[in-house]
Amino acid sequence: MLCDYALSSGGKKGSSAKGGKGAFASTGFDEDCDGSLAFPRCSISVHAQTLVEFARETIGFTANSDEEAKTAALYFHAVRDAFALYRCLMPCQWSAALLADPKRAFVMYNDCEFICHHLSTLGFRYQEKWPHVLRASATFVDVIAAYRTLSKACLSPLLTRLRTQIAQALGPSEWLQPRWLSSMIGSGDALDRCYEACEAQLALACGIVGQVAHVGAAHLPRSMYLRVLGLLADVAVGHVSRRFEEIGSASDSTARALVRLATPVVALEDWFRSSPSTFTSLSDGAAHRGSLISKYCKEWDLFQIQISRLDKMASHISTIN
Repeated sequence: MLCDYALSSGGKKGSSAKGGKGAFASTGFDEDCDGSLAFPRCSISVHAQTLVEFARETIGFTANSDEEAKTAALYFHAVRDAFALYRCLMPCQWSAALLADPKRAFVMYNDCEFICHHLSTLGFRYQEKWPHVLRASATFVDVIAAYRTLSKACLSPLLTRLRTQIAQALGPSEWLQPRWLSSMIGSGDALDRCYEACEAQLALACGIVGQVAHVGAAHLPRSMYLRVLGLLADVAVGHVSRRFEEIGSASDSTARALVRLATPVVALEDWFRSSPSTFTSLSDGAAHRGSLISKYCKEWDLFQIQISRLDKMASHISTIN
């Protein structure tokens, strides 16, 4: 069960599609430009939302009651134990899904970041109301590092697997070998014979990126979505860039064929546009998209250089005196 969460301090409690409690906000994406304690809009699990609600209610009850210091300390450590149990149990429950399902891995990453967001202020919010014996040591900041490590551990194996899958989708090993494409151009019609196969391989590799981007746009915060998209796109963009870079010169017809071959890679730029339902504050301008993909996809600038070079070859018209 998932819920949509936008503002950590302004979210409204509601019901998810399956009846679980969640949180959502009616505002669009907010990058906290004014310095307010805002959590970026993304999808989190009901488990994470319930854990944070339990922690806040328990700590609030302790701070606002006349409990003795010993009882207050028990409540405080009960909350710490709840965070420790969640960190130990949830990765085990979803161990298989975290490696196979991008949605589950993305939501688990969001859960960890969401919990870290609240851990950073949970202790200080009620510190002045706690018994004197707790004020100096009652904090949850030390738990943040463990959750940061968990968020990376949940996402890194999936991204490694996806990058490997994209590389494998590029097809036979020849496509990945240095000088392979340039040697084909020098052999006459060799490029035409395998053009369809290469185009299909690139379309498959870029299709994997697109599928993950579709899931990420629906669940990840904007900054992480762009980082994941750039990391995956780099695999296909880098391979094509290096093969094109090895080509010294080509006829106008061959250059046009190579530009058409790279069409699925060029189309990856569209995924860096905003999704109206998720990233409403992003500009849809071409210049803005170009700056985003250049920032998050390291190989994109080299790819654009090679495409521009091939475009010049394709537009060259030779004359005979």
